[in-house]
Amino acid sequence: MSNKAGRPTKITEAVISQMRTYMMAGVSLKDACELVGIGTTTWREFEQREPNFRRKRKMWQGMLKARAKVNIAEHVFGNKEKGIEPDLSWSQYVLDRAMDQETKNAQNTLTRANARKINAEIERIKAETKRLNSNDEGITKIVFSDDLKPDKEDDSKQKGSEDDGTDTKPK
Repeated sequence: MSNKAGRPTKITEAVISQMRTYMMAGVSLKDACELVGIGTTTWREFEQREPNFRRKRKMWQGMLKARAKVNIAEHVFGNKEKGIEPDLSWSQYVLDRAMDQETKNAQNTLTRANARKINAEIERIKAETKRLNSNDEGITKIVFSDDLKPDKEDDSKQKGSEDDGTDTKPK
């Protein structure tokens, strides 16, 4: 913290200590700032002036998750000093979570692949539509029909030409 003259900073040792406690408990930066009574902007400006506190905040925010992993590991492996025996149910918990994560990753990969395929198909259709709509004579336009069978015509009601073919002059 600086010794510059001017307005006193809201970030005191007590505020830093409280922020550390809240961050280690898994509270978001916004909520921790509200609990301490400072604005998020105030904390971020403090981090800009003191970059090592940004690194510390990131470390504090990761501590809850790290501690939880250590606790789970103690139950999986056991800890004689704390009197914790290895527990197979915790091993099952870890494996279930790992399998859930693998499944989620596989689903995300499949979804991304399908999205790429759909986007490629869209681009192909756009290009094909552009070519068909252009007046380029070198492109054969394709017309789709839902019925390729010839229509049945009733010729009995049609009146043919009454010309017997003897008059060769055009009319």
